Amino acid sequence: MVDDGVTDPVVAARDRVDALLERMTRVDLQVVVVARPDPTRLAARDRARAAAVAADRGDLFDGAVRAAREMTLRAFARAGFSGTWAATDMSVSVANASDRVAAAAAFEEAAMAEVVNDLVDAETLDVLRASSDELDRSTGMPSPGALSSFARSAAVADQGPLQGMLVIAFVIVGVAVWLFLGPGLGLLVIAGGVASTAWLSRRRSGRGS
Repeated sequence: MVDDGVTDPVVAARDRVDALLERMTRVDLQVVVVARPDPTRLAARDRARAAAVAADRGDLFDGAVRAAREMTLRAFARAGFSGTWAATDMSVSVANASDRVAAAAAFEEAAMAEVVNDLVDAETLDVLRASSDELDRSTGMPSPGALSSFARSAAVADQGPLQGMLVIAFVIVGVAVWLFLGPGLGLLVIAGGVASTAWLSRRRSGRGS
């Protein structure tokens, strides 16, 4: 058989799915801030599946969805206990059952997008990828109670007792908000507190120079 340099569309779609699944293994699922599918996302799912079936990619579509779901469950199982958590009562992933379902749905939709990347319109692809992109952007954000967060707090505390007390207070309040009102607000409180403390520290340093 002569290689004419043209890649089979199904092979290309399978390669995109494999690359996506590999990237997804690096997403930190201890920080989950995505919602479950709404009517817009459900409609995009339906359009994607219809396009895949019409192009004889139904089996690939279903297999990609299963692989994404199974990968998510394995990732949550690995994150069920984290040695980086400082507090005993926070030594398990903060993601609840609803969060896990939402994360699985986000990754399923991302896999769907790779299967039908060349079959559907850009708006459908954007909808399918939006939630997984949110998870990807969350990767690298410190989880409340993590030792890495307290290490950064300690570095600020070295600049003075007031700054250290403020950071600790914001972390405690942020963790409480995270647990009772949701991760988004909790992260906002912690980030805002750290930023405010850093600004105060710079201002005090400027006055002292």
